[in-house]
Amino acid sequence: MSISSTKLKEPSILLAASNCQKMIRNLEHLLDQPAVDALQQEVRRNVIQLFRLGDHQFQFATSIDNKHWRQKVSRFYYAAYNIRRAIALNDSGHFAMDVKDHKRIGEFPDDFPNSNTFATELEGLRDDRNLADYNHDATENDLLKVPGDVETLVTAFRTEAHKYLTDRGITL
Repeated sequence: MSISSTKLKEPSILLAASNCQKMIRNLEHLLDQPAVDALQQEVRRNVIQLFRLGDHQFQFATSIDNKHWRQKVSRFYYAAYNIRRAIALNDSGHFAMDVKDHKRIGEFPDDFPNSNTFATELEGLRDDRNLADYNHDATENDLLKVPGDVETLVTAFRTEAHKYLTDRGITL
């Protein structure tokens, strides 16, 4: 995959500023309400797409047999990662597509339910994903959580995230 294939296509509100929510807040005084609403709707559309990407990865992960633990753990991680990205985009406007963004897997808005628990658990899942994807010598016994427990974790996170976003007016 070339670098250019990972770039967003123009036009995109996510390319307009490093933080689209901050951009909107700083332009509100210059724009009429319909324009502000259109910008917010475009952010919501991207939040929905990110959540759906995570949901697609979640559905795929659930279909993988536990004996394929590397793939199962990896897909569950990416499901949780993209769902967390949807939350961040909606809440703070943060969006990134670089490798450093994975370090933010445990960052949640202050009002996200069970955020401390999810932060710890998802950071551990990131470690397991790295082990599964990159450590050729690893076995399933080296994981912090077995695939069944990973599924339970990501299912609970997905449910909580869905409710959190829905409560904020996002129709998923």
